[in-house]
Amino acid sequence: MVAFATVDELEEALKRTFEDDERVQVEWLLGAASDHLRSVIGQLVYPRQTSTYTAYPTFGREDLPQWPVVSVVSVERHGVPVPFTYRPGYITVGSDEPVDVTFTWGLDAVPGELERLTIVLAAQALQMFDVTGALTGGGLSSLSIDDFRAAFANGGESTGITLTKHAERAVRAAFGRGDVVMVEAYT
Repeated sequence: MVAFATVDELEEALKRTFEDDERVQVEWLLGAASDHLRSVIGQLVYPRQTSTYTAYPTFGREDLPQWPVVSVVSVERHGVPVPFTYRPGYITVGSDEPVDVTFTWGLDAVPGELERLTIVLAAQALQMFDVTGALTGGGLSSLSIDDFRAAFANGGESTGITLTKHAERAVRAAFGRGDVVMVEAYT
């Protein structure tokens, strides 16, 4: 998947330049942070794409598994077009028989909040790595080297690539769609 932020954006935020060998690690961290945000949201959200999947309507209704829906390209059964009605987030067809739904979904650009959170999460993980040599503090409660000290009152609960519960709720509310999650699509 495409990361919500770039190495250049992280460099700008931290006022730091990453060398070639560090860039690979930073790209991985940005990707991991983006994947974490997608898991919190419960949707892939970005980038925009067209997917086809087999739907099994209930009483003729099929909730589309990704958000935001840009358009429903086609609904077919055994390669034959099936009449359908599109409503925001779902389609209706004349029966409960399986249909292949092709639709376009996702955003053209990364929302600023997702870009910002990706940078913050990657920077936190990078800092933890710089301090401890690991991506998470686990049970770290104190660390001191010469004049440097690090102590986590919460036992490292907020270290690594994680959001606070409040931030998770806010991200899910802004970009998610409840419990609807696309598991797999073929194109």
